[in-house]
Amino acid sequence: MFADTPEQKDRVFLILTGVWLFTALFLFGNPVILDYLHPPKSTGFSANLLGLPAQDNSNARPYLGILAVLGLACVLGFSRLAKPRLHLPACLPRWLAWLPAAWLGWQLLSYSQTEDQAMSLATVIHFASCLTAFYLGLFVLGRMRLAKLALWGAALGLILNLADACVEKFGGLELTRDDIIKKLESREINPPKTPTQAGEEGEIIPLEIEQQIAQLPPETAAKVRQLPLELIKRMYSTRLYGHMFYPNALAGVILLLLPVSIALLLGQGRWHALRISLATGLGAVGLACLYWSGSKAGWLIALALLGALFLHLPLSGKLKLGLASAAMVLGLAGFAVKYADYFDRGATSVGARFGYWSAAVQTATEKPLLGTGPGTFQLAYKRHRTPGAEPTRLTHNDYLEQASDSGWPGFVLYTAFIGGAGWVLARRRLDDPLLVAVRLGLLAWLLQGFVEFGLYIPALAWPAWLMLGLLLAGPTNRFDKSAVTQ
Repeated sequence: MFADTPEQKDRVFLILTGVWLFTALFLFGNPVILDYLHPPKSTGFSANLLGLPAQDNSNARPYLGILAVLGLACVLGFSRLAKPRLHLPACLPRWLAWLPAAWLGWQLLSYSQTEDQAMSLATVIHFASCLTAFYLGLFVLGRMRLAKLALWGAALGLILNLADACVEKFGGLELTRDDIIKKLESREINPPKTPTQAGEEGEIIPLEIEQQIAQLPPETAAKVRQLPLELIKRMYSTRLYGHMFYPNALAGVILLLLPVSIALLLGQGRWHALRISLATGLGAVGLACLYWSGSKAGWLIALALLGALFLHLPLSGKLKLGLASAAMVLGLAGFAVKYADYFDRGATSVGARFGYWSAAVQTATEKPLLGTGPGTFQLAYKRHRTPGAEPTRLTHNDYLEQASDSGWPGFVLYTAFIGGAGWVLARRRLDDPLLVAVRLGLLAWLLQGFVEFGLYIPALAWPAWLMLGLLLAGPTNRFDKSAVTQ
């Protein structure tokens, strides 16, 4: 058989884990509550939004299939433990290890009275898969000698996203837009049948986009204006999104996985010069795609990671602090120049987020114990949305989303876990470059959770929870010194 010996079983486990991570970054870049609305990316637009003939756009089957791969990896991984009991690392507080389980239990209680059973069921299943990834990293991957091999799956998924983003940058976005316009002109797309057309609910097409539409033939321009406003904005956007749901999610993937991928390329081994060249190239492409994604929070988080990286350098304290300060000043200056026009226009996305957060707090105040149900913020937001405010399906804040969806207890449990894990990891001294890179990536994910919804996107959540469990397994974890499975 292909897995007769312990070493072969370990390899199969690591391959399955790597395939699971790679597939997540390739197919599951949508928020989990939208899997039944959006197919895996092809042109980047749902057939329903385009008004094309009805077809099965559900992503449920491949989602359940990759969860089966995760389940098989769990069975194989836990069967390899020398001690069947779940032995926690001595340096990890017990309350921190089991707090995620308490949080999931509260999500199940909230699910029992949800306002939308379908959305909450999808969300709870996703949360359970996140916890599975966490405990897989904590109890299995953190004890394996070749654990870093599994992370190559995430690195390859990142590279695929960057390659796709580069295609978008150098002509792909224009080709997609031209293809939609051709379908409009040939009547293959029927705008009157599309939902939520531009102009409904007081929404208008932005001036800079309207100027581009006005350059089209009058009949074609009229058809474009009948499309959903969300689609029109995406058609004329220059921001990149790769295989993710939207540009800020691509920025989240880059921030989470670029440090890890570079560390893997720079790992010990032959062809050192080639590894340095590849790592340098990957870093340059990754930072370029982060810039082209147009994520303002991503820019600021990247500055925080750069400052944290300087603090890890083997230099004097004053020199490290000086380098970190200089990087922050230069980065903030560039940020101010780049987005000066954005702030002159009123920073609309910032204002919109304050509206989302206010609605989340209002909902949690109205339903403080169990909220409206996991993943149902869009229903609560409709009740608190001010006239003319941008619509949304998620809170753009993973922490406040817990308060709205599952009440203040859900908020406390989740925030206590993420905050406690961050505190424990910040106090550890790590000398393995790969572990340092994992910690930097997790810091970015934690920070982006204040302004985005990475917890609800499998491509972001699964690698983050797995790496969090891996890193919490203990500072004694050494990828190249420990036994196969302790």
